[in-house]
Amino acid sequence: MISPIRFGGIASGLDTDMLVSQLMTAERMPLNKLNQQKQKLAWKREAYQEMNTQLTALRTLTDKLRFTTSFNKQAASSSNESVIKATSSSNAVSGSYSIQVNSLASSALVTGDTTNINLKDKIGVSSEQTFTITGPKGDIEVKVTPDSTYESVMKQVNAANTGVKLSFDSINKRFMATTTSTGESAVLKVDDPDGVLQNFFKLDSASFPQSGSNASVTINGTTMELENNSFEFNGVRFDIQGVSTSAVSVTVSQDTQNIASVIKEFVEQYNALVDSINGATKAVPNRSYAPLTSEQKEGMTEKQIELWESKAKTGLLYRDSILQETLTSLRGMLLQSVEGLPEEFNSLSDIGITFKKFVPGMTGELGKLELDEQKLQDAITNNPEAVMNLFTKTTSLKPGEQGYVEETGYGDRLYNALNTSINKIIKQIGTTTISDSADSSIFGQQFRDLNSRINTLEDRLKAVEERYYKQFTAMEKTLHKLNSQASWIAQQLGQ
Repeated sequence: MISPIRFGGIASGLDTDMLVSQLMTAERMPLNKLNQQKQKLAWKREAYQEMNTQLTALRTLTDKLRFTTSFNKQAASSSNESVIKATSSSNAVSGSYSIQVNSLASSALVTGDTTNINLKDKIGVSSEQTFTITGPKGDIEVKVTPDSTYESVMKQVNAANTGVKLSFDSINKRFMATTTSTGESAVLKVDDPDGVLQNFFKLDSASFPQSGSNASVTINGTTMELENNSFEFNGVRFDIQGVSTSAVSVTVSQDTQNIASVIKEFVEQYNALVDSINGATKAVPNRSYAPLTSEQKEGMTEKQIELWESKAKTGLLYRDSILQETLTSLRGMLLQSVEGLPEEFNSLSDIGITFKKFVPGMTGELGKLELDEQKLQDAITNNPEAVMNLFTKTTSLKPGEQGYVEETGYGDRLYNALNTSINKIIKQIGTTTISDSADSSIFGQQFRDLNSRINTLEDRLKAVEERYYKQFTAMEKTLHKLNSQASWIAQQLGQ
């Protein structure tokens, strides 16, 4: 639509555009309030999203505490890692091993004589010549032309995927051919009818074929040969690092340090959540700071806008019921013991986790957990199964039945409580990452209503603005007519 041409102030000399703009400033006040409501709702959704991110992170951690696999992890330790390095997998079985390394597995290796060449130099053959290299994975016929360089031939061999690597020792000025795998099956052969390797690369044909050697290890009194310097046994990976003259002991046992780390991380994340929720729900809104309009921002610097909006965002979740109920629910579940477990191991206090006591001037610490790391470590060391049961205990009761929570371990309790809170927030704000999205959530419906009211007001304001311009135009026409009449009368009187 083409905007109408306006001739303001021709007869009156008034700045019509400025006058209409000032009149519209007052007319736009209801629209500005709606846009401010919309901005504040978008900020509130973002604040909820940040809280939900933290709740989700804690839920992910408590999910680990629900299952015995998190407590039954095995750790492998070697008495001499320069000889044997051991790594346990999820299938590792507790036990101890006595291992002596008699020899390491090696690859096939042929070393050439010293030669004074540059890899960029052409080899110097007068016509095309060939040689064949055979490795554990296959063979390649290499064609050497008068334009071939030492480097280009090396690249041909190494790119062929035969299990052979041709390299140059720049310090000792000699070529070396080796297999990429180890063991007696790693055989290296060459067929050099034109003598290219012999004459130019100084690799003596008489040195071929060459094969690698197997490793020899004695495990718990039984000697075996291995083609590689790694092997797996009972879910434990053993990497051979060197030869030993005596046996090295490898012990695989429950990883108590991992259990302690997960529980300690839970305490830290829980306390961080308490800080976040208390900070969000106890911050009182400052009603003197409303979201800025676009006109207000025009007269401010970026820093001023940032400071203003930080104050305007204060207290968005003040006394929020969902967040307050979350802390109340989690605290109640942590205080309650687990029914069906021995009395000496049926509560968090039995493993060194308690709620902090009131200290004058430290009200911000109320509701947080306190961990006695030594007591936790002693409990894990002395009775790891009892610690595991505290978090993983299950019940035959169904969710919702009386006694279900009381008979369930802390892992499931916390996971379910966090899941409930997260779903409440999702119902409130939806799953969108767009702060003002009008989706099917409660906030989304509010955005849809605000958008509708804003669109209606904007249409009405356009009509009001047009009416003002029409009124000023009519005034200008009338003044112009009066001016013309006055000029005519003056002219008549002059005659």
